Amino acid sequence: MICVLSIFQLYFSGMKTARDFIRNVNNTVTSFINGYFRKFYVVDVLSRIPEVRYAPYLTDEERRKVLEIYRIFQEADRDIYYLYSGYENGLLLINDYEPAEGYDPRVRPWYRAALESRPKPTGGIPYREFKTKELLFSVSKVITDDEGNVTGVISVETLLERLLSNFPHSFDNHETVTEPQPRKLFPFRGIGLLWC
Repeated sequence: MICVLSIFQLYFSGMKTARDFIRNVNNTVTSFINGYFRKFYVVDVLSRIPEVRYAPYLTDEERRKVLEIYRIFQEADRDIYYLYSGYENGLLLINDYEPAEGYDPRVRPWYRAALESRPKPTGGIPYREFKTKELLFSVSKVITDDEGNVTGVISVETLLERLLSNFPHSFDNHETVTEPQPRKLFPFRGIGLLWC
């Protein structure tokens, strides 16, 4: 009887240790991901610039100035893959990208997520790029006029590969799982991050 009780005690002790280990690693992974995406909250600042807010009503020359602002931010941070804004009238302001025929920014996941998250920026929303089908992670925020009406959404994105290249190497020897709502993130040793 003492032997059976000892086995149960050892089993429950091992399970508690395993749960504590997984919880600690998952907290570290979550902190890394939250910190990584925090720098993309530049959308909060950019969404306040009048030229960004009122781009649909500007001249082409004034819109080029907005694109130059976006380019400066992209050059300052190598993790920014795209920085752009889409508007309620269907306008898309983006550098070095030609949208595919039928592209409508208002129906894209980054745009819809920003509307749902209003007034706060979204955080790390994964989705597939329209043309290339690359997996991107987007932080986006609604743009409003002076009366609070939505004029569009501004978004900054990074590629999955860039996120992985910044992922702490201390996790290479561990399988970890975190669950930021509403999707699951599975960083696996040797495989990378999988979103489900």
